[in-house]
Amino acid sequence: MTERSTGPETVAVDSVARAISLIARGNPVDRGSLEAELGPQSTLIDSLLDLSTTMVRWRQKDHERAALLESASELIQVRDTKRLLQKLVDRAKSLIGCDIAYLSEYNPETDELNVRASRGAISLQLPALRVPPGVGLAGRVVRDRAAHWTSDYDLTQLPHERRVDSAVKAEGMESLLGVPMVVDGEVLGALFAANRYPHDFGADEITLLSALADHASVILKTARLMGELAEAAALSAASEELAAAKASTLQRLVEVEEQLTQLVLQGHGAAAVTKVIAETLRAEVLIVDSWSLDSPDFPADEGFLAEADVSRDDILAALDTSHRTGRSVQIAHAKRLIAASVASNRRQHSGLFVLFHNDPKDGDHSIVAQAAQSLALIQMNEQSRADAENRVRGELAVDLIADTRSLDELRARARSSNFTLLGPWQLIVVQAGPNDFDRIGSYLARIEPRILMTQRSPGLTVLLPRSAHRSRTQLNELLTASDVLRECLVVVSDTEFQRSQLRTAEDELWSCVRVLNSLSITTGVRPTEDFAPYTAMFGSAPEHVGQFMERMLGPLRQWDRRQSADLITTLRTYFEHSSSISRTAAALSVHINTVKLRLERIDTVLDHDWRAPEYAFRLHVALRLDQLRQKD
Repeated sequence: MTERSTGPETVAVDSVARAISLIARGNPVDRGSLEAELGPQSTLIDSLLDLSTTMVRWRQKDHERAALLESASELIQVRDTKRLLQKLVDRAKSLIGCDIAYLSEYNPETDELNVRASRGAISLQLPALRVPPGVGLAGRVVRDRAAHWTSDYDLTQLPHERRVDSAVKAEGMESLLGVPMVVDGEVLGALFAANRYPHDFGADEITLLSALADHASVILKTARLMGELAEAAALSAASEELAAAKASTLQRLVEVEEQLTQLVLQGHGAAAVTKVIAETLRAEVLIVDSWSLDSPDFPADEGFLAEADVSRDDILAALDTSHRTGRSVQIAHAKRLIAASVASNRRQHSGLFVLFHNDPKDGDHSIVAQAAQSLALIQMNEQSRADAENRVRGELAVDLIADTRSLDELRARARSSNFTLLGPWQLIVVQAGPNDFDRIGSYLARIEPRILMTQRSPGLTVLLPRSAHRSRTQLNELLTASDVLRECLVVVSDTEFQRSQLRTAEDELWSCVRVLNSLSITTGVRPTEDFAPYTAMFGSAPEHVGQFMERMLGPLRQWDRRQSADLITTLRTYFEHSSSISRTAAALSVHINTVKLRLERIDTVLDHDWRAPEYAFRLHVALRLDQLRQKD
């Protein structure tokens, strides 16, 4: 039998194969059964237990995804709004496994929420409930356009109202989760899941209900649009020929909509959608992300937009109109150029642009709008997954740095999200504005998925686990490969830190940022080790850097300005060449006597024995700081 060394003892390959086979088939395994099979191989057993936990998690995610896609597929087949809402509520109750599920439709004229469909209710009050503006959990969900939940409704500090409280009491609700239904900035309503017992809703339940609400929101919006198009076609059909033409257009719209929806349900990305639109419309298609749209250089270097004879203002005006109306818009002075806002959520608004080779046909504008909605759904799904991952990243990073939770607890949470907590760690801090956090975080997670990161008031703190360590050169290449970090100050460390050292190390890196800021250095990738002496001297009071430099170099700088001399450069070169007059003269390309005269002048200007070791050290530090500031 083949055996392989795993340390002081060996374990049979056949035994390892049998254990992995059990895990692959989904059979339950525990430490006892693995020890019986493999012997006292703790490291190998820990790895196999981690593998088993990960595969169970994957199967659970696959089950949820299949259920969500099945739900969305069923909803697409329903065109009647009333049936659509009931289908949605039924599926929500089934997927979440709650006692009660219900959907409230938002009326923007009265700012009220009216229950339109429910499942699991035992009283007559809930199906007829109207929630006044700002009342209860529902009012907060609509106001914030974000998920809210409570494990005990009676103990919440939310605004109460007699009829709402009566309905809640009649149903015996205790725990409640609500998520908004929002498309293109328009609130359509809210979807709720409730239990008749205390229950803490987990991230998976919130994400699943939010995804279901997002799907239903976009589909409901599309259904309304299709209803409007069908009504318009019926009203405008002045003859059989016109009616047939409208029916043909509508059929084409339905076929394209179904094709696009299937792409989304099958998990395809934006590229598949643009390919379908390009082939269907015989046009060129371009997606421009929100960061590029906000750039003052837009639309330079953006494909056919850069070559089109249209202004930036006209393009942005068309996108704004599309965002407000939910329709595609022809860009001014460009008959064959159509734009549509891809508004997936409140943080990101991309632009879809279609350049037709021939004049657009009837219905082409609607097809472009449908494509924008499909892209919005794709972006919402991607953003939901990214947000969930980033929340776990941030929580793990905070707990690791704080060192207040057990490592076993953190490892359990990390395994559920496929992160590793194997130290030691490398640290990176990024100084950036709050509006750039999402953009920078997405970029960093994309180039290295294993990192952990958390927001700090001046920016982001990033932790690289042992498996993701990089050399200084590699870090520089990764962090400068994109313009995402071009306007940011990034401080990196070559040192590897254990968990107990992370809090102190993080403070040191942010102290280095403050020292660099005091030298007017606000961009670039900077190794903290290069500035360690200055951080140690001024990290607790970076505002003293300027005062120190002025106190040490001020008299020399004033003399240089008045006399057009160069005493500071001479003194720096003198120190850099070990106080050798001849080498200083050679480095400055001047005569030795010139250097001697300048040093004598420095004696007079400083009015101190500046060659004394202590004073010379402080002068040298001030000169080095001055040189760092001049380089930037």
